[in-house]
Amino acid sequence: MTPRGRVRAAIVGAGLMGRWHARAVEHCGGVVAIVVDADPARAGRLAAEHRARSARSLAEAAASSTGGGPAFDVVHICAPLATHAALAREAIDLGAHALVEKPLTATAAETADLLRLADTRGVVLCPVHQFPFQRGMRRALAALPAIGPALHIDAVACSAGADAGVDTARDQVAADILPHPLSLFAALVDQPLAALSWTVQRPAHGELRASALAGDTTLSLLVSMSGRPTVNSLRVIGARGTAHADLFHGFAVVEEGSVSRARKITHPFALAGATLGAAGENLARRAMTRESAYPGLRELVAAFHAAARGEAPPPISAARTLDVARARDTVLGQ
Repeated sequence: MTPRGRVRAAIVGAGLMGRWHARAVEHCGGVVAIVVDADPARAGRLAAEHRARSARSLAEAAASSTGGGPAFDVVHICAPLATHAALAREAIDLGAHALVEKPLTATAAETADLLRLADTRGVVLCPVHQFPFQRGMRRALAALPAIGPALHIDAVACSAGADAGVDTARDQVAADILPHPLSLFAALVDQPLAALSWTVQRPAHGELRASALAGDTTLSLLVSMSGRPTVNSLRVIGARGTAHADLFHGFAVVEEGSVSRARKITHPFALAGATLGAAGENLARRAMTRESAYPGLRELVAAFHAAARGEAPPPISAARTLDVARARDTVLGQ
């Protein structure tokens, strides 16, 4: 830690997500100490934006410290998936807490190994499952006692992230998105996802639909590289109401479930009005706080840093991290 107790972060990967993580670090009061990237020019540019040092590798970053130990307390891993396991292991071996972009690793077995190592070393290993930390999702979660019990939970993600990709790339992007809906299911139902019996359909490359029954609640997810318009949403249908969450923008609308002829007639207008109001309020708040993308990331980073300081438990438990990884393997048939 810095003398004032501020968390010192190493950002590994100076691409798009590395930039957003660096901004989130500073927003929650941390310090970007060093930027690591195999491309020195790219690392240097992001480092200069945050008055940080740059390095080609974590080993180089650790070796360049003048205090007898790493010049960072936490490592934000924003590099390609193929590098996650090795980078996380290296960070843990250095005694640093690690926040890793999703998926944390390519397989649940790798995730389990890293979680055991992190526990042995007394550090926090956490995936970037930021959706449950959005303001909208927190509102939906808080509304569950009023609108529940939950009967059906539906998640839909239509992405343009593989528009220029070949078939294998489309499948990979869909697989990379999969932890997001699974992490939301894990926050909403009190059952291990990996123990459920999943029905999976893959009608084309980049298209994935999966469903399962968790007690009395049906879970359904759709990840699509071709569905348009792009959307990322969650709907929780309860016995006494329904919550609609817009995950792209981070807001939610909760409808109470009373039934009447007048309510049936006015429902489209009431829902549209509530959505417009919530979207407008959300846009104004995000404009004021300069949060132009990835809602929930700042909140997750702040909670992760609090855990790194020893002030709070990990924002995502090891058990939940592993459960989501195992459920992902099951859905993908790994």
